[in-house]
Amino acid sequence: MSETEEEISADRVVETLEILLRAPPFLRSPKLARFLRFVVEEELAGRGATVKAYTIATQALGRNPDFDPSLDPSVRVEAGRLRRALDDAYAQHAAGLEVRITVPVGGYRPRFGTLAAAAIVPEATTETEPEDPFPMVATERPHAVVVGFSPRGQAAVIALLAGILLVLCIDLGLTVSTRMTSGSAGSGDIAVRGR
Repeated sequence: MSETEEEISADRVVETLEILLRAPPFLRSPKLARFLRFVVEEELAGRGATVKAYTIATQALGRNPDFDPSLDPSVRVEAGRLRRALDDAYAQHAAGLEVRITVPVGGYRPRFGTLAAAAIVPEATTETEPEDPFPMVATERPHAVVVGFSPRGQAAVIALLAGILLVLCIDLGLTVSTRMTSGSAGSGDIAVRGR
């Protein structure tokens, strides 16, 4: 029988949180660690319903009180990074973890489940399948992995393309200017010679 959220003790969730925060994805990003700690602690304190983009931005991520989540998507971006970091932590560094902490897409309120409870085994199968020690929760969908440039790499590519465009514009301007100058000087010379 699987444990529901109500049956998982806060102590087990806190113990799992502390292990997760020592995993490389969260050690590399203190911002993600603050985000995860904030949403989990708010949920355990019974304030999970008040976890919104504004409260995360101002209380966990250090944004100013004038933060406007409708104009600034940074909390949504960080939530996506948090989901990927959690997936990575469970996939690569799951030693000692009993509770699966997830932040479902479309919200910031964390959910808790046991790793064993996430395994769904159909009753009608006759052959035995190896048990996955870290199965995903049934409500989660795997995230697509997009291989590309980091934000810094993207900025470098954009700057390079802008520089090339600038050089081409300057070259075109000089070419046109030279042709106009040589064209008008050439026609003036012809007119003078004709007199």
